Amino acid sequence: MPDHDTSRLMGEIQRLRRNCSERGRRRFPLGVRWSTTGTEIDYLYRNHQLLCDSDDLDVVLRAFDQIGQQRPAVTDGPIGLSVLDLGDRDAADLADALADALGDDDIVTPNHVLDPQGWSALCPATEPVPWRGQVVDMGEPVGSRQARVAVLDSGYLASIAQDSGYARFSAVDPNSEPDDEVYTGTNIRPYGGHGTASTARLLSVAGANSISVHVRDSLVGGAIDEATIVGDLDQAVTDGAEVISIQAGLYGRAGRSSKAFDTFHRRVLRQHPETVLVVAAGNDGSDRPFWPAAYDWCTAVGALTHGGDARAGWTNYGYWVDVYASGENIVVPYPNGTYEYLDGFSVNFTQGHAIWSGTSFAAPAVAGMIARRMIERDVDAPTARDIVLAEAAVAALPSTGPRVLV
Repeated sequence: MPDHDTSRLMGEIQRLRRNCSERGRRRFPLGVRWSTTGTEIDYLYRNHQLLCDSDDLDVVLRAFDQIGQQRPAVTDGPIGLSVLDLGDRDAADLADALADALGDDDIVTPNHVLDPQGWSALCPATEPVPWRGQVVDMGEPVGSRQARVAVLDSGYLASIAQDSGYARFSAVDPNSEPDDEVYTGTNIRPYGGHGTASTARLLSVAGANSISVHVRDSLVGGAIDEATIVGDLDQAVTDGAEVISIQAGLYGRAGRSSKAFDTFHRRVLRQHPETVLVVAAGNDGSDRPFWPAAYDWCTAVGALTHGGDARAGWTNYGYWVDVYASGENIVVPYPNGTYEYLDGFSVNFTQGHAIWSGTSFAAPAVAGMIARRMIERDVDAPTARDIVLAEAAVAALPSTGPRVLV
């Protein structure tokens, strides 16, 4: 893992905690479980809340009795999950105590929190920088097929489309969910415009004439809990999305995967084998599995340098990363206004564009290429994904791994 500044990480935690508690209709209290060294984060979680499978609810409630804790209030979550409201009790501590009583870490778990990148730097690999250039587009694909795509990110802001003049936003479903937490006055909030930027990256590869893109508001102030995002995923699949691009992920407790994503795969995705999930691998420079990217039923995308001839130094990597695409210094549409960096320096955006880096801009490029091959080859999404991965294997270099060159 690359070197990082612990004081900067603490600042990012405070910013993310403030964002999660103050912004949007899905606001929530952010919990943090630090590593034993106190310099890195093991995982983030939605505090005062636990998850279990509804089928396990009775045994979990009896475990509360066993450890002498008051039983929680229970509500029905998405896809057969039960959500346990703990009041003011810490979710991570109580999850550990219940795991000891049950003899199993996986029956009841924290409601982990995803953010766009990873836990040694809680932001995209770089913060956005003003730019006068335009988005670099591939030509429109030629073919008779249509592709239906969903982007799970921070929503879509039409004013960014207008200010940037980016024509391919015409492919965005007008019923997409708005990114309505971008500004405080004229100041751009952290993560503001992230979903609009990642959508543009996808369209720069897929074109606009043969594709429809529905953007979902799934990141609240740069983060979302796992139970909420699988509800969004379930809806995207139900609505007929063939390719879904996700620009967020999590590290689980004690190296575990996510209960909500495990349940989503078992109860939803297995019933829809025609749907392909493309997920950012994260920006920690680590080989630690990052969920949901690390599942074998997702296509995990790491980042290449701008020229595409090497892995970016900050990208996650490892056996679980399927492919790499350019994610460094990508030109994207961006809100106009004043942006304050974490170090307190401010800059004015006036050109409707930025350069931004992260696997958040590599993953939608691969999703866009899958959609492009669907259109050109008149094939379904899984077949198109296999074509893209086969092409990436041909383009592989020993030092980079499989590459999608866009």
